Amino acid sequence: MPKIVDHQKYRNELLSRSFEFLADKGYSTVTMRDLAKHLGVSTGTLYHYFPKKEAIFEELVDFQADQDLLLAAGLSQAGTLEQRIERLMKLMASEQDYLLKQAILWLEFARQKGFENLPLSAAATRSCKRYQDFLSQYLQIDDSVLASFVAVYLSGLTIEMPLGNIEIALKKHSLLLASLIRSSQSPSQTRQTRNKK
Repeated sequence: MPKIVDHQKYRNELLSRSFEFLADKGYSTVTMRDLAKHLGVSTGTLYHYFPKKEAIFEELVDFQADQDLLLAAGLSQAGTLEQRIERLMKLMASEQDYLLKQAILWLEFARQKGFENLPLSAAATRSCKRYQDFLSQYLQIDDSVLASFVAVYLSGLTIEMPLGNIEIALKKHSLLLASLIRSSQSPSQTRQTRNKK
């Protein structure tokens, strides 16, 4: 009887195992042959699932967004805006190594593609929108520009974390970001947010 393979599950396993290797070695230096060797599969098998290296990046970005948002969905919606921000930042701090490698991989991909050729990729654009939509819902932000700013701020915080002890500053960052969000929303939005406490 032939072996039944769940192709999507196997593809996701390949993506998951590719991430660390691509982030550690550098997207631009890794060949499909290098990646196949690391994964313990033939180059033909890798090409069967991903027609080129860029396809691995594209699918990896979508796969990681799925995983990231699933993890973030477990955050409690209860409490004040400051408490929700602090919970989100604590989650980010606990995933610091992963988030930094993710940022490095995205930047390395952009560097190889050429920063003048932005947006980075369809998957990156889609994932950024998904992260922004999550922040809008979780932090109750109705303004898309403000939600985009918060996403950019948190991305910057990801890069800042390894440079200093962010754990100590979490409370201060949470208070400052909550104050910024409140001052940037219309008075009716601010009242709605306060009434939900």
